[in-house]
Amino acid sequence: MTTLRATTPERGSPRTAPKIRLREIDLNITNRCNLECIYCSFSSTPDRREPEVPAAEVHRLLDTAAAMGNKVIHFSGGEPIIRPDMPEFIAHAAALGFRMRMHSNGALFTEARLQRVWDAGLRQVLISLDGFDANHDFHRASPGLYDRTLQGIRNAVAMGFAVRVNSVASTLNVAEIPRLLPMLAEMGVTTFTVFYLIAVGRGRQQQALMVPPERWRQFIGEMRRMAATHRPDTMEVTVEKVFLWEDEWDQHLHSTGRGGTCLGFLEACDYVNVLADGRVYPCVCLIDEAPPLGNIYERPLRELLDDPAGWRFYYELAGRFSPSCGGCELLDACRGGCKAFSKAASNDWFTLDPRCAGAPRAQGFMPVCFMLRENVDSGTRSGFQERV
Repeated sequence: MTTLRATTPERGSPRTAPKIRLREIDLNITNRCNLECIYCSFSSTPDRREPEVPAAEVHRLLDTAAAMGNKVIHFSGGEPIIRPDMPEFIAHAAALGFRMRMHSNGALFTEARLQRVWDAGLRQVLISLDGFDANHDFHRASPGLYDRTLQGIRNAVAMGFAVRVNSVASTLNVAEIPRLLPMLAEMGVTTFTVFYLIAVGRGRQQQALMVPPERWRQFIGEMRRMAATHRPDTMEVTVEKVFLWEDEWDQHLHSTGRGGTCLGFLEACDYVNVLADGRVYPCVCLIDEAPPLGNIYERPLRELLDDPAGWRFYYELAGRFSPSCGGCELLDACRGGCKAFSKAASNDWFTLDPRCAGAPRAQGFMPVCFMLRENVDSGTRSGFQERV
């Protein structure tokens, strides 16, 4: 078996920053939400005191991002459609030529609300669905939500939106998620993506619900078989890879930018997450305890991304490994796994990624970046879902 290798970018000094090649920005327009999902990465709540990005800052960020050559804006939250000024932001982003998507739980997708964002220029929405009725309502901590979510999907499809459905898989719903695919295909959904539950935000308290490695591989196989028989040509189906198995180690591994582990964004920063309080991070997995790159309320995005001081912690983080990693033949590919997951599991950035026992060949797999996604039809992998 060929040993999998990947080029490791040069370690930075306190005077360096990565190449900034922004492709996509996740803008958490508000941290207020109508739900309190049990694994929410941003710990969103319905509390009106939750932070949200002031309108002037939103417009300023959009102008800055356009000048930097960014291609895609994801309006996220919280629940972004609760903001009455969302159509203004969408219209501004459309005028700048951005491709736009709006993340939502879909429960508030009335025809009137959807019409307002459609008229402003939005054409794609991302709606969360975590299984059938009981599982969806449990994961979203909202009895009766399932029917409202399905109605939101129907309303969006009927209006002409390209609809992507996102599911977060756990040990509780992993068996039924593949069975959602025929229903979603019949409803006219264009993209179905399944995420692995990550230990971020309230997800830190749900680590017992993370799907075990062998079950995750079985699940991907189930998704592949279901897509082969129930997926129309117009529908794309992807899953987060999470693990790379020994019989896949001779394949190309994505290693640059989003999806290329904690070293990937130091090779090229192609994505950032802007939180509702203005903090900026290169990966959502890091928002709990890592220092931000900066804050857009204090400095323009371009300026803070170019500042080596903001990146110093991340170069130090990516440049140190657990002693158990030192002699591993797969270190250049694995790159020490997800440092944020190590911190969440053991309160130490530099312990082994909990997905690895220190001997990947013996266990038969290695951990890969949580942000790496795989198309179940073509097998292609990327840190991004849709093509620009």
